[in-house]
Amino acid sequence: MDRLIVKNFGPLKDIDIELNKINLFIGENGSGKSVLAKLITIISDIGDVYRSLYDGILGINNFKKDLEKYGIQFLTNDSYIHFYNESENTSFYVKNNILISNNDLVDNILNTDEEKIKQIFNTFDDPLEIIQKLGLDENMESMLTKFTLLSSKYIPAERNLISLFNKSITTLLVAEVPLPKFLLQFSSEFEKASNELKELEFLGIKYINSDGLDRHKVYFNDEEYLSLEHSSSGIQSALPLYLTVKYFAQKYRGIIIEEPEQNLFPKAQSETIRYIIEQVSDRNNLFMMTHSPYVLSVLNILIFAHKVAQVSEDAKRKVEEFIKEEHWINPHDFSAYYLENGIAKDIKSSRGLISDNEIDDISEDIAGEFDELMEIYREFKDAK
Repeated sequence: MDRLIVKNFGPLKDIDIELNKINLFIGENGSGKSVLAKLITIISDIGDVYRSLYDGILGINNFKKDLEKYGIQFLTNDSYIHFYNESENTSFYVKNNILISNNDLVDNILNTDEEKIKQIFNTFDDPLEIIQKLGLDENMESMLTKFTLLSSKYIPAERNLISLFNKSITTLLVAEVPLPKFLLQFSSEFEKASNELKELEFLGIKYINSDGLDRHKVYFNDEEYLSLEHSSSGIQSALPLYLTVKYFAQKYRGIIIEEPEQNLFPKAQSETIRYIIEQVSDRNNLFMMTHSPYVLSVLNILIFAHKVAQVSEDAKRKVEEFIKEEHWINPHDFSAYYLENGIAKDIKSSRGLISDNEIDDISEDIAGEFDELMEIYREFKDAK
């Protein structure tokens, strides 16, 4: 299993986590979820063999530039970041502001003619062409091909702003409005996804890309529609998520999502989580950052569905009647952490589920306040 250690990096003081196929992070505002989401996106790409090879050959260290793209300025001489990718036998760490990579495959390639490699990289853009021109043996070529076709994509919490970009992105760029680079990149990815998928049904409505100026249309029945920018806040947040998750899952390894529940009613949150899980294939890794206890509850149901279905064939058929098998989560493929005070606490219980205490904490806080008010009410009502 992959492992990530982060120390003294902004709000992340002492993080040591195992990265699984499906990963959940929950915490209060300012707990570091967004920073962790962006960091995982960056390191997933650096951990990619092709990226490591390219950077290593040309002597490039893009780590600081990547941080700047996401508006992160926490890197200091005291920062320490160590990522180990078990499947690719790749390890790298950041210490004293320097990125140090350790990859056997990259080392083997670097032992070949350096000038020849630089020339190939400067001539060709397609990773497959580069692999062929390097003249690698079959085993190494197979490994590189597998790794180069996969990287990670980030779905930001600010995705609800995409509806505003729909018709004005060129104007904003010409006016040199200082938009975050990662948001511009996601806007571009949304356009690619919408042009490829064209239509999508979700949350009881239908999206159609009509290829015109007012092309992002949300239909509520066969005839009536609203343009994306005039639809509800929930739809403005959900549509970019639904489209890009489906698109990314087909093309990239890692999918990092901030606040999948954003602006959605609890029932819609449940449907959205199930949709996301359904899109994730064996080759994908999923990371979700959330504030919502409903998200935790839904994930627990999907984990428990898998567990119940293993009891017998009869139990499996019963479970399939109301929860599709595509939504089940194998607890061995799932990790969950609570971020607080700069550390990450494992909240997965020995049963493979998210600890009930973590889900109930918020409800208990609210219930506790209500009980206190009831006591005050009774005390003063009786005294009146």
